[in-house]
Amino acid sequence: MAQYAKDLIAQSIKDDKLHRLNAKRKEIEVYLNFYTGTSIHQYIKPYFDAIPFQEVPVYEMNITKKFINKMSKIYTLGAVRNVNKKYTNYTRKKDVSFKHIERMTRLLGTIATQVTYEGDKFSYHPIYFFIPHFDPSDPFNPIAISYPLMSPVDDPSYGSGEEAFAYIDDEFYIEYDKEGNIVKEEVHNLGRLPVVFTHREHQIDSFFVDGASDIINCNTHVNITLTEMQLGLRYQMFGQPWATGVPEADMTARAGSDMIISLPEGANFGIASPGGNLQAVIDSIKFQIELLAQSNHMFVQFAQDGGETPSGVALQIKDLESFEDFKDDIELWRQYENDFYEIEQLVGSPYGIKLPNKFGIDFLEPDYPKSESEKVLRDDWDLKNGQTTLAEIMVRNNKDITMEEAERKIEENLEKNVTQLTTFVPPQLQTNDGEESENVNDAGNRRT
Repeated sequence: MAQYAKDLIAQSIKDDKLHRLNAKRKEIEVYLNFYTGTSIHQYIKPYFDAIPFQEVPVYEMNITKKFINKMSKIYTLGAVRNVNKKYTNYTRKKDVSFKHIERMTRLLGTIATQVTYEGDKFSYHPIYFFIPHFDPSDPFNPIAISYPLMSPVDDPSYGSGEEAFAYIDDEFYIEYDKEGNIVKEEVHNLGRLPVVFTHREHQIDSFFVDGASDIINCNTHVNITLTEMQLGLRYQMFGQPWATGVPEADMTARAGSDMIISLPEGANFGIASPGGNLQAVIDSIKFQIELLAQSNHMFVQFAQDGGETPSGVALQIKDLESFEDFKDDIELWRQYENDFYEIEQLVGSPYGIKLPNKFGIDFLEPDYPKSESEKVLRDDWDLKNGQTTLAEIMVRNNKDITMEEAERKIEENLEKNVTQLTTFVPPQLQTNDGEESENVNDAGNRRT
């Protein structure tokens, strides 16, 4: 094969990879903007001419964040990691970080999270866009990644052309500029890439898993429809002026209510109000949102729907499919937790942190609403059958205290209760000074 043919093939492959990477980066940017509600109008304006936006602004409804947060249930209540007290202190912000990591995984499909040790605790840095590098024998587990570093755009001294990048593998961490010049190089010698990749579901035929494209698509349609509805409301309220018998050169596209139009003799002028069923538009929007919810094993209720508040059992039955998804996700995230723990062992070792090999985790499951009597009966049964303790119940009701504090507080309360009960004097047996009366009747009973 001629050399120029080889060069053209190599260049075409390189261009194709670059195109796909740019498309992936653009997709992630769109998803993040919808989630944060940042400049959503830029994705709606292309579907309209410029003139309508002189009448009404683009509608920027954000249902993406609501859906993503609702679907991300694993770390809603947190998790209990069975290691030791020191590890609990090292990872005291882990549940907060993982709640965000789970949501971003649910939104983007696949993200990377770098584990570091900073100060006196482990830190977890999600990386939304990255380029994976593989060993040819394993296309599902990268041996290194490179990614653009987050730019300090809020710094007025920052130049927009100063984009920087980072590279991580099992030995090095390198930062470089857009020209490829190395700015910073560190040797971590962990023997493993200190990054965990989380996917919203199991990989099939690609390393990357698709994100919440259905939610983004529905959010786009809802905003387009709502913008059109607002335009329809404005045209219905003020109408569309029309005129006949007026030279075309004197016509205006639309006249405001504060303008006077001078018509020549024989001309006609009127205002037409366009038809349209606004309730049908609202019903269409609700249908789109409900269909999206059903496809994700969820349900939505609109404020005007009314109805009685369902019981806990009714909610559990209605939410059965979503609860089954939750159980499936738990097993997936249990594996991710073990991956994170293995890296924490490596990252903490240079700082003198020796973590045990045994790791266990209990994910706290959401509890459906119960009446007070149901809660009391359940707690009584659990206490009698050794399923829980008073301290565990107190920690469950007050997450700001530790198990040791709860046990100490319960002991103090029980001692006070016993003392108060043994020294308690009923009001009818007290004197006016609050002391116990010494008057006793013939039968030996005290009297007032």
